[in-house]
Amino acid sequence: MKKRMFSILLSLCFLFTGCQAVISENADASVQLLCLNIGKADCMLLLYGGNAYLIDTGYEQTWPALKTALSQFGITHLNGVFLTHCHEDHQGGLMPLAKSDIAVDAWYAARIFYDQKESKHPAKLAAAERGAEVTWLDAGAVIPVGNDAGFTVLGPLSVNTDNENNNSLVLRFDSPQGSILLAGDMKEEEEYELLDAGMLTPCDLLKVGHHGDNKATSKDLLEAVRPKAAIILTSTAEEPDTPAESTVRRLDRIGCKTYVSQEFHDAALFTLSDGKVSVEDVTWQGVPQRAEDIRLTINTEQDTVTISNTGNEAVALSGFNLYSTKGNDLLELPEVTLSSGDQYVIGSGETTVNTDLTWRKKRVWNDGKFDMGILYDAYGRPIAWADNGIAE
Repeated sequence: MKKRMFSILLSLCFLFTGCQAVISENADASVQLLCLNIGKADCMLLLYGGNAYLIDTGYEQTWPALKTALSQFGITHLNGVFLTHCHEDHQGGLMPLAKSDIAVDAWYAARIFYDQKESKHPAKLAAAERGAEVTWLDAGAVIPVGNDAGFTVLGPLSVNTDNENNNSLVLRFDSPQGSILLAGDMKEEEEYELLDAGMLTPCDLLKVGHHGDNKATSKDLLEAVRPKAAIILTSTAEEPDTPAESTVRRLDRIGCKTYVSQEFHDAALFTLSDGKVSVEDVTWQGVPQRAEDIRLTINTEQDTVTISNTGNEAVALSGFNLYSTKGNDLLELPEVTLSSGDQYVIGSGETTVNTDLTWRKKRVWNDGKFDMGILYDAYGRPIAWADNGIAE
């Protein structure tokens, strides 16, 4: 009973006083939030006072980008890993992380979820890979970070059986230097449940919900949290209706400076210091720049995809991955170099024309519904997109 009462009091302190009542051992330490530019996927690294926490892990095919980020920041140990909900663009890097040599103290996920059996829950499987257990989080739970900061779990408050996005783990991080609201993929339904419960209060930085979708980040949410800055994690090439113009306008109306992950080279690094928010465009050191002259073309009649090099420099495709969105299929490319002006054609079991490589599937590209191919480089960064020409 005493332990639960302490948790409740600490949670109230985080929510309503910004932790100022707690003795500060890291008062001079800034808060940093690294947001990776990996397409329409969430992967963030929060750093404070020598502690490192991961919030979501992107796709499986973007794991090399997360691995690079950890290496660039010298992270060999994570105090905790949060999975906001069971969708591939948030959970995909969990198992590669679990199989890596990065130490992880704790694996966190919301106790409430719907679309996934507990035995198959990706956070549970990742923790089990390490011989560990998941810490299931309920609203009101607190994860202290040092003696003066911490995460408070705001939601979900109840299970949503219509849309797993509305079962997103919603987190608030508070420190003497500033506060961050991490909205997962929550849409308006979960937003209004939290608003009605009085769980949403002003913050300095907002991680916008559901990739800036037009059915998230409502006017009422923004009036309650009034962030100074916001980050939207998405790729317009991958999801053309994000960020939605209506969402960006709502953020503009409250005077919030809005950033989109696709605007940055490899990542956006936000720093919170003394209540102020600054941002830096991060480019990985010692890593080749993204190949900007690679193009994809899908031919559904022949079930082929063509990779073209329209630039002046040769591009080594070794370690690149080609992803089919509808089939949820991933193909690692062999060691091949694509010279300037050259093409590389990949077919399937149904392809009757000459190709450079056969994807060992009967058929790859959907010829009746919208499908998209995405090419990722060896560092897990998306560099080329193409759809099959069928409207969504």
